[in-house]
Amino acid sequence: METELISVIVPVYNVERYLRRCVDSILHQTYRNLEVLLVDDGSTDASGAICDEYAAQEERVTAVHQKNGGLSAARNTGLERAQGTYLCFVDSDDFLDSRMLETLCRDLQEQDADVAVVGFRMFEREEELAPAELTVPVQCITGREAIRSTLVSDELGDFAWNKLYKQELFRDIRYPLGRMMEDQGTTYRIFQQCSKVAYRPVPMYYYYQRPDSILHRRNMKFYEDKLDMGYQKYRAIREAYPGMSENDAAMLSVVEHCYPYLMQDTERRAKMEAFLQECDPAAAKLLCTSSQRKYQLLRCSRRLYAKLFLLKNGPAAMT
Repeated sequence: METELISVIVPVYNVERYLRRCVDSILHQTYRNLEVLLVDDGSTDASGAICDEYAAQEERVTAVHQKNGGLSAARNTGLERAQGTYLCFVDSDDFLDSRMLETLCRDLQEQDADVAVVGFRMFEREEELAPAELTVPVQCITGREAIRSTLVSDELGDFAWNKLYKQELFRDIRYPLGRMMEDQGTTYRIFQQCSKVAYRPVPMYYYYQRPDSILHRRNMKFYEDKLDMGYQKYRAIREAYPGMSENDAAMLSVVEHCYPYLMQDTERRAKMEAFLQECDPAAAKLLCTSSQRKYQLLRCSRRLYAKLFLLKNGPAAMT
């Protein structure tokens, strides 16, 4: 199994506190045939020096330094340099179960899959995490079923990490530059190419919820990108898989979240209104009870919905 090289792409930006934990968890994998690409995206702390330190000490590690371009730019640089048969992304403040890559590679090969996925566990503070139990059997689904799953739950997740990919899936795909929610515009395009996706519902990827992470900075750009990427994804899936009600439900959640902040943006409001006109009302039944109530109020009165939403959640930061 270890004859195939796995390229592990790690975007790095100002994570000196967490980077060693991340890289050590990769280098201590039971699967040894790796190349680790540490892409320093213009860090202003000691992260770049830490990348160089690992590259000098470990022949499997390559440090790449570039001007700050964002997470997508760093991932794309890794994709351009990757030599592996398989690809894996790891965020630099997260870490891996030592058996994760071996498990993913075995599942990918034994199931003749295009992508293999494991579960993940979120944590918010430094703690000892018990190793995952591997007796849970692998599940196999089609690419279409994988897309459907990402629309209704985070079980597989439409994020880049917790997955092992055949490299050729990225032949014509790169992450969108300058966008938050960049995975929204990419993962479904990967799954569209898949005949089979292998999923082992065991938490082997440890996702650190930093209080200063991107998703905790809810500024206007966050909502603009969430809507733009979500609408692009919605239209593409609607064209490829007409009648997939989960697609409507997922986009409805995006509109419910973004409408109060973007209703003064003429172009984006037009996108949301276009969606509300073509959305299958039955899709709302796939939402939780509170979201169904929000949908009914939104349909009844846009202005009242926005006013009540902002009273509860507050305005978005401007920067």
